[in-house]
Amino acid sequence: LTIGLDCWEPFGQASSMAPARPARAPRRRTQEERSTDTRRRILDAALACLAEHGYAGTTTLAVAARPRVSRGAQLHHFPTRSSLVSAAVQHLYRLLREDYERGFAEIPPGADRARAAIGLLWAAFQDERLTAVLELSIAARTDADLARELLPVSEAHHAHVVRLARDFFPEAAGDPEGFQATLDFVLDALPGMAVRRLLRPGDPSIGLSLARLEAMAASALALRSRD
Repeated sequence: LTIGLDCWEPFGQASSMAPARPARAPRRRTQEERSTDTRRRILDAALACLAEHGYAGTTTLAVAARPRVSRGAQLHHFPTRSSLVSAAVQHLYRLLREDYERGFAEIPPGADRARAAIGLLWAAFQDERLTAVLELSIAARTDADLARELLPVSEAHHAHVVRLARDFFPEAAGDPEGFQATLDFVLDALPGMAVRRLLRPGDPSIGLSLARLEAMAASALALRSRD
């Protein structure tokens, strides 16, 4: 009696020949998840349009023409141009605050936190999308619908910024009136510098103004912390 060598199988080979289990089907996204993703794509498209073409060129048709955005979905979420633009600004403010919080958390120990904080704010004002928001503030002067949509968004963002500043500088915030005055001074100065940068890019005086603003704010916050 002879047994062919092809009848012998190495140990474990038989189990490897067992049929593979079918791959598990990916989880289907919920309607809410799909809606959130669609909304985010529309807002990202609106911000890109604002940065590239300004408010005058950011129409509902122009946004709907961007990749991965449909006219029907856009009108479902944002029936008017003003509602679309204000939601895009709110979306941008949230993204910038998240970036700012990450940047502040990465400030090394021993660094001048006040100067670093203003540097991070100034970096945000270099974002073309935020530059477009400055343009919206001017447009809202003669556009009642836009002003009505933007005002609560702007006020909510300002409240978030104040809260972050108080969390980042709790000792200085112990003098609420003085701290708020310093913060308002910084927040009023930076947009003006951003507009000047648009009109005179590369102007060395902007860097000098930024350095002076950082020094004044750092000095004021240090005084508040010692009081």
